[in-house]
Formats: sequence, C-alpha cells, structure tokens
Amino acid sequence: MQVIKVFNNNVVLVKNADQVEEIVMGKGLGFGIKAGDSLKDSNITKKFVLENKDTARELESLLKRIDVKDIELASEIIQLYEDEFGNKINESALFALADHVSFALTRAKQGISFRSALEWEIKQLYGREYSTALKAVGLMQERTGIEIPEQEAAFITLHFVNSLGTRDGMEETVFIVKIIQSITNIIKYHYGCEFNEKSFYFTRFITHIRYFIKRQLNHEVVSEETSSLLNVVKLQYTNSYSCAVKIKEFLENQHNWMISDEEIVYLTLHLNKLASEK
Repeated sequence: MQVIKVFNNNVVLVKNADQVEEIVMGKGLGFGIKAGDSLKDSNITKKFVLENKDTARELESLLKRIDVKDIELASEIIQLYEDEFGNKINESALFALADHVSFALTRAKQGISFRSALEWEIKQLYGREYSTALKAVGLMQERTGIEIPEQEAAFITLHFVNSLGTRDGMEETVFIVKIIQSITNIIKYHYGCEFNEKSFYFTRFITHIRYFIKRQLNHEVVSEETSSLLNVVKLQYTNSYSCAVKIKEFLENQHNWMISDEEIVYLTLHLNKLASEK
C-alpha cells in the first residue's frame, strides 16, 4: 500500500492494492516515512476504509485534541458493539466516541463524575446496548488502570444507539428519551405509586411508547377503525383511560401532536396491564 499522508507516528492515510483509501493505525507505523512511500501490513493493528473525503480531515482535527490511544480504545469499544449486534459502525461514529472517551478519561483522572439526567430511561429503552456499554466501561478500566464510574455507560449507550444513524440522531434519541421520561412521570403521579421497572408489562409499555413516538416523528397515521372499541375501554378501564387522556393532552399541548383514537385504545390497554401489577 502507498502512503498518502502521515498524521503522526501511529496513524497513516494510505491507498491499498485496490486503490481505495484507508486509514491505518499501529505503533510506530508512521515513523520515518513520507507520502509516496510503500507501507507493509506487518505493523498495522487497525484499519478502516474512508467513506468520504471529509473523514481524513475529521481525523486530522481529532488528533490535534486527543491521543491516538483514545482512538484505539474507542475502536476496541466499537468492536465490542459490532460483535454483539452484528452491525458495522461508520468512521464518524468512531471519532465521536473517541472524543467522548478522551474527555471521560480526563474527568476520571480528576475524580470528576456526573450522571446523565436520562440514565434511567436509557437503561429501560436500550437495555441490551447498556449492557454492552457496561462491558466497555470495564474495558476502559482494564486498558488504562483508571477507575471509570459506572454512570459512564449511559453516555456510551447513546453513542451505540446513534452509531448507525445520521449526525442528528443523537438529538432525536435524547428527544425520545425526554418524552418517555415525561410520560412515565405522568403515570406515576396518576396511579400514585412506583412501578417495577424490570417487570414484563413495564418493559412492554416502554417499548410501545418508544414506537408510538417514532410513528409521530415519522408522521405515520394509524387507522381510525376502533371508535367502538374506544367506547368499550372507556367504560371498562376508566382509570387507565383517564391516564391515557392525560398523556394525550400533554403531547398535544407540548408538541402539537394529533393522537388518534386507536392510539388511545392501545395506550389504555397497556396502562391497564401495567396497573394490574401494582
């Protein structure tokens, strides 16, 4: 492979045998070489293909702020995720995570930690991703010898969730989580109790709400064929219907969403199941 640019002693931009540009990493890989030289594979530990021309500039900017070891650590964390979920993560997501890892390590060295205000909701919505993120926290401690607070897993989870999406995916995820937080507060106040967060019905309710919000964001309109069923649930599940109406009014007032009768029916049925576990 031919060297295009040497970023530092450990990171090099090359063109492979298929004339495709790649970024390769390895200890001392770029020492003593320059553009136009040939590079052997023997010292390469990480490599990835450039998706676009901006990727190289993005990496160069990142290397001015953080140590290459943080990128390598982020790459290992990404590998954990890819092995678990079978998805390939793009370079931009890797760089965003590397930037976060660097900042997290700096905070940890200084004994500074803080929780995400949405940590509980993140655990509920993305349980599997959160479990992988906990493994990532363990990997960070193992590789650096620095005590990393468990709360860091919530932030890493958000990076996992948005790794396959667009650049504004993080904003949408946080938006969804905040709405779910508001809805769960409504039902707790309505029923006057806490719920078992690990129960089957609670998990199913949260899942339903998540897809309901996604439908709203995607402007997907459900059919209006359940008016007769709505009358039934209003009479049979009065308290749960009342809670569903509170949620409907909140979403209409705060987000100007139009909530159909069918959505109210499904929401009432889920709330009734949830309330039966109290």
